Amino acid sequence: METEREGKNAAITVIRWSARVLWVISMGVLLPFFLGEGTPGNSMGPLAAISFGLLGIYAVAMCLALKWERAAVLVGVAALLAAHVNGLFLGLFEYPGHAFVNVVNPILLAFWVPVLLYLLCWRLEGRGRRKAVL
Repeated sequence: METEREGKNAAITVIRWSARVLWVISMGVLLPFFLGEGTPGNSMGPLAAISFGLLGIYAVAMCLALKWERAAVLVGVAALLAAHVNGLFLGLFEYPGHAFVNVVNPILLAFWVPVLLYLLCWRLEGRGRRKAVL
């Protein structure tokens, strides 16, 4: 019985650290975009500014997930959903006919991986608590 619980705790730890490492990698990808768009010679459109703002909220939320995991993950989910809505609905006005590209944006989809791993940890921890009570 104890070995099963220890194995589950080890799996949760591996998943949590995988989420953290993937978040650092995703921030390494996102940082050059922030730096490149923020230089004085580049002008950012309003839709790009909204998207970068939402991704900035996502970045701060994932940083806070190191301390307050559940609340930060919910904020990260909200920011990513808002970025997808921004790309889908507002992007249609700027880039007509590109709805599919805006929804299935591989860069935005890559940011979901750490969030989904954190949610998986949350789910596995919840199952362990319910079984321990019974």
